[in-house]
Amino acid sequence: MKPKSLLSLLMVVAATFQVAATDLFRVQDFTIQPGDTALVEIVLENEAEYTAFQTDLYFPEGLTLDRQSVTLTGRKAPDHMIIANDLVDGGVRLMSYSMGVNAYSGNSGALVTFKVIADESLTIPAVIVQKRTRFTLAASGSEISFDGSTCVVSCQGDVNTDGRRTISDVTTLINYLLTSDGSLISTSIADVNGDNRVSIADVTTLINLLLQG
Repeated sequence: MKPKSLLSLLMVVAATFQVAATDLFRVQDFTIQPGDTALVEIVLENEAEYTAFQTDLYFPEGLTLDRQSVTLTGRKAPDHMIIANDLVDGGVRLMSYSMGVNAYSGNSGALVTFKVIADESLTIPAVIVQKRTRFTLAASGSEISFDGSTCVVSCQGDVNTDGRRTISDVTTLINYLLTSDGSLISTSIADVNGDNRVSIADVTTLINLLLQG
């Protein structure tokens, strides 16, 4: 093969498989308790327009994907479809496409939602690993590769993030309220009553949860 022909081939490959520099597609961190179900979002922050994607998710032991719950949000076109399929290496591949090659709408927010179920074997904190994410550009039909990422699975009320919800979390939360030292807690996990702020009401809610077992 002549050098010029080799260079042309490499340019075609590079144009077909690019790496997204600014756009993001990742599973959002969430909280869950063993025995509970949680709704999870995969958010797309994008400047480019895309018509299709695939991404591989790896769930920790004790956390199961409800495949029937996997759905696209209002950012999809009417003919967009999404499929969840098991991989031989233990992962789950999500794949979405449009028969009319239509683009997803918007530039920010959740594109996919699904539910997960936690059993007693789930050790918190845990992570969901996201790999091999690829999107198809609307403008050229070429493929973009996104960086891998991880989603942190936490326990609501595990204020000191040691993987358990105990009286120590109450103490840590009270210390935070007395000192306003943000290094002591994760504010999203400390908002136990879900009112979007951390206050004495969260201490009361956390104590009630501990009393209820």
